[in-house]
Amino acid sequence: MEVLMILPKSQQAQRELGQELAKFQSEQVLKRIRKLPCSTGQKLKLVDAALEHLRNSEIM
Repeated sequence: MEVLMILPKSQQAQRELGQELAKFQSEQVLKRIRKLPCSTGQKLKLVDAALEHLRNSEIM
């Protein structure tokens, strides 16, 4: 399968694309977490741990 991507050239459009991509990715993560066969408390701990990891990384 070939995929052709045309990326935006302006800084504003690139920022908007990045925000939309981040939103999509976070929605997908939450969907997967909701489907896990564990308690709500365990799921919340997982989300908290992921957020803490992101805060401590250089990504954010």
